[in-house]
Amino acid sequence: MNFKSSREVRLLARMLAVLALLFGVYELPLTRAQSQNTQNPSAVKQRIAQGGAKSSKAVATVNIPEGVSLADGLAEDEAVAVALWNNATFNADLTALGFARADLKEAGLLRNPVLSILFPIGPKQLEAVVNLPIELLWQRPKRVAAAKANVGRVAESLEQNALNLVRDVRLAYADVMLAQDRAALAANVVETRRPIPIIMEARFRVGDISELEMNAARIEARTSEEEAARLRREVPIVMERLRFLLGLSAEGTALEVMPAKIEPGVPENAEVLLRDAFAARPDLRAAELAIEAAGKLAKWERSKIFSVIATLDINGRGTNGFEAGPGVAVDVPIFNRNQGGISRAEVEVELALRQYVLVRQRIASEVLEARAQLVQAREALADIRERIMPPLEEDVRIWQASFKDGEVPYLFVLQNRQQLDAMRVREAEMRATLRRARVQLDRSTGVSFGGKQ
Repeated sequence: MNFKSSREVRLLARMLAVLALLFGVYELPLTRAQSQNTQNPSAVKQRIAQGGAKSSKAVATVNIPEGVSLADGLAEDEAVAVALWNNATFNADLTALGFARADLKEAGLLRNPVLSILFPIGPKQLEAVVNLPIELLWQRPKRVAAAKANVGRVAESLEQNALNLVRDVRLAYADVMLAQDRAALAANVVETRRPIPIIMEARFRVGDISELEMNAARIEARTSEEEAARLRREVPIVMERLRFLLGLSAEGTALEVMPAKIEPGVPENAEVLLRDAFAARPDLRAAELAIEAAGKLAKWERSKIFSVIATLDINGRGTNGFEAGPGVAVDVPIFNRNQGGISRAEVEVELALRQYVLVRQRIASEVLEARAQLVQAREALADIRERIMPPLEEDVRIWQASFKDGEVPYLFVLQNRQQLDAMRVREAEMRATLRRARVQLDRSTGVSFGGKQ
């Protein structure tokens, strides 16, 4: 055939146009499905979507959330908000969602038709063959379903990463508060012990004590001064750890941690906590979606046993002039029935099931351990406040009254105040332990901050 017949040219063009339209029709529903599935209603998922869409110019820019001001001090909830927007590790993790969405887009793409043309040179007539893989009609939905489940799994995993970041920030916040409290209490201890060497030296001069006892008092005072200096230098070190989690290490903005007056209440019973954790933990939901994705991937592998290609053969000049006829090319599954791909998919399903059991057991262990730590910390702090501190404070009051009456020397008052100062340090440490236990319990039950799941 030569292309002098306009009718034959138009017919060939129409056939190719129908094939192109067919591909367009099959691709449009996926585009709509993608837009519907990637719209995340919750605020956490919106944060994940927005964070993953940051431009390269905004990567090194500190983003302070609306309503947060660093000038008037940093509260605990503000620290969490700043970290979610600026933590470098979390922002890097967000790119995983982009990979999953790219895989979803790849799963929905259609294989291109193959057009083969034999040109009419000499006595040879024009021939054209169009090959269109049609196994996509039953393979593509399964592949897209597996990719969608994987997108959901990645999104839930990122939510769990966000919960872990919130936990780390709150723990670092508690460490900063403890470092500041210990530094302040150590300074008070120094002030308490400072008069003791002077008193001991005076007693040595009058012969009441030996030189060895006087030197021991001096060494003890210098040791307390060194300990106070060490604790004072520890505050900026702990603060830098918090700044790193907030993504502010490279910034010169000064941070002032506001004291958090949070006294955790009595935790609920273990059954309620476990029920809430199993319902709220994103990593458990991610494990469930991993099972779903593996199952759908196994279905896709089974559908790959048959490979069918639709063929349209076009001849320029046959018995009746222009000829065109359809056909099929079938890959007969005699030897290769995709046994390897199917076996691998089945193993991935089994692995996902075992991973789900592991995640569920780990959640139960974390919840029970965190609850036990919280109960223990509450009881220890209550003992310090109710059974130990009142007698020590009463003893100091009695010794001070006795000193005013001239019954005892001032050294006895100072020595009793040392015991009280040491117990105040212990109380501050137990308050920090209680906060850490509350943070761990919140994270283990899927609570980000302030009781929000």
